[in-house]
Amino acid sequence: MYREHPLRALRRSVKSLWLLIFPLLRGAYHIASTEDILVWLHGVWIDLLVLLAILGYGLLDWYFREFTVENGQLFVQDGIFAVRRRYLPLKNLTALTIEHPFWMRPIGASYVYADTAAGVLSSTDIRLMIRSKDEPLFLGAVPQMKQGRRHHAEHKGGFWRILLFSVIFSNSFNGLLYLVIFLFQFRRIVQDLIEAFQLNDRFEEVSENVSRKLSGIPPIVVTVIIVLAATWLLSLVINILRYGNFDMHSDRRTVAIHSGLLTRRRHLLVTDKVNFADLRQNLWTKLFRVYSLTVSCPGYGNQRGSIPICLPIQTRREIDTALPMLFPGYHRTRRRGHPSLWALWGYTWRPVLAGAAVLLLDELDRFIPAIELAQTLLPPLEGAISFFRIMLFIPIGWNILVQAAAVLTNGLTVSDGTVCLRCCKGTTFHTVIAGTDSVVKIKIYRHLWHRLSGGCHLAIYFRSEVPQRFVLRSVSYEAALRELEPILSKVEE
Repeated sequence: MYREHPLRALRRSVKSLWLLIFPLLRGAYHIASTEDILVWLHGVWIDLLVLLAILGYGLLDWYFREFTVENGQLFVQDGIFAVRRRYLPLKNLTALTIEHPFWMRPIGASYVYADTAAGVLSSTDIRLMIRSKDEPLFLGAVPQMKQGRRHHAEHKGGFWRILLFSVIFSNSFNGLLYLVIFLFQFRRIVQDLIEAFQLNDRFEEVSENVSRKLSGIPPIVVTVIIVLAATWLLSLVINILRYGNFDMHSDRRTVAIHSGLLTRRRHLLVTDKVNFADLRQNLWTKLFRVYSLTVSCPGYGNQRGSIPICLPIQTRREIDTALPMLFPGYHRTRRRGHPSLWALWGYTWRPVLAGAAVLLLDELDRFIPAIELAQTLLPPLEGAISFFRIMLFIPIGWNILVQAAAVLTNGLTVSDGTVCLRCCKGTTFHTVIAGTDSVVKIKIYRHLWHRLSGGCHLAIYFRSEVPQRFVLRSVSYEAALRELEPILSKVEE
């Protein structure tokens, strides 16, 4: 039996421990003589007892937590008073992740995440903080990769490909999410830093200076632009740190993925347990015919904000070569069961109406007393409203182009036991490739106008820990039934 790294005893207590550190340090800061030490100890002994109790509990919890890998099972036993034993059959393993945070490498510690298709949504089944020297215990339990050209695939992500991938999949929302999490987790420390360095005043000063140089743009608009640019840049940097040094190996049974600049991660995926492959594109990459291959595999990509990438930016020829080697039977097929050009309005009506609403509000705001009064009392507000109204047309126009491209590229093909679904979610194009046994539910929606035009909306649900639903809109009803016939015939049997 093995025990985890001793650092876990401290990590177990750290959530409560930090509440006592600050009072202790604050009292120690005012010590100037021996008498001050006695006075301080006289009042702090209760805090010290609580501190020792927290540390003692963490130490006992670490001591009674043991694990081992033997007889084809991962066994974990923990609990001080009530003992809990968990068995994870290695044959059910879908993904094994070994993580080396940069601050844990000097002390020889790492995390191990073992996942199966069971469990609650995207939570990890078993997580251990182990000594780095114990890693072979887990790696030896996974089938070793076969070498050779017949069944061995290899890819090293170059710097420019990783940079392009990070640029494509970085957005202000993710950056804002990271920032909010950081502020929430360390709100007291961050609040003190903001007050000490007067960051609010400095930020307002920067916004005003930029606004003066860019004549005609109100400071509030400059502030919003700076925040969006900063959060997007934060998301970009995090993606580069997460996916840098990308390296992938495969032998058709196991896919090994290495990535990370500061925190290094090694993922081992069992090919047979992969739910589906997803080729992602945006409008720019679609024009240049390049893809990013991601996979749905329980235990991979569970970290908040992470993307389950298997191959970064790849050309069409590279994808067509690598996909069958990674996942036998998976291949791109010709587009069938696609929307007709008459479905263009069904794809674009939302952004078109949004653009019309912006234009209409531009004409009606003069008749709305509240808006007119606000613009009179706050003259800068008028410029800000006009600027934001113009800026709204950029995402609206982009969305119209994306939806028009979706009409020309969406479709469904089912052949040779493989489903190839092309659809669009938001501004991202997806080409989902999976075996027909990965389809768990199909919904066909037919509204009144669909009955008149012979069309339908098709929703396909694929097997996954978190429900994965992809919708193909305004496709011919007869074409959809014809393509789904191999799947529906199995259900009838």
